[in-house]
Amino acid sequence: MTTVSHEHEHHDTITEDVFYPDHPPRTESAVFRATKKAGHAAGLPCAISGQKEGVEYHHIFVEWAFSGAVDWRLVKGVAIGEVATLPVLDIETDQPTGETYDARQSLLWIIVTLAAARGFDWHAFDPAHPETFVDSMANMLVLHSKFHRHKDHGIHAMSLPVWLFQAFPRTPGFVFSADEMHSQLTH
Repeated sequence: MTTVSHEHEHHDTITEDVFYPDHPPRTESAVFRATKKAGHAAGLPCAISGQKEGVEYHHIFVEWAFSGAVDWRLVKGVAIGEVATLPVLDIETDQPTGETYDARQSLLWIIVTLAAARGFDWHAFDPAHPETFVDSMANMLVLHSKFHRHKDHGIHAMSLPVWLFQAFPRTPGFVFSADEMHSQLTH
């Protein structure tokens, strides 16, 4: 029998209130179709479970719906080293304060560096065609549907720090979620 010991349950409700730029209804781009086809052909596993069946492709760094609101010229500039500083943003207004900081200290720099390490060619990137990055494998995380969309496990349903825990090996006997405890009790 599985029991919870040395753990405590944390329940949270996450709400979001953000604006997406106007965009046409989502359709799969040729880049996205090619990305999925290549991933399936290569047998890419879920980045958390290692399962090869039931995998889906999650836009990890920027989702398609936000692509029309990104300054892709600036992104490319940071990626290829032509832009060395970024504006400091006012915490209340999110508008530039007039100050700058080193782009290499930004999350954007980490993202473009990770994408390059995953094979994305920022020098060849055309900012007029963001789908070549947004729908590329460099912006995808291969996830089983459980870790993509399901309650208490999916990236679309949890805060990032809590979701990321699932990528780490667990100590024996640690129960992460109530559904795990229930499934251990029934098996």
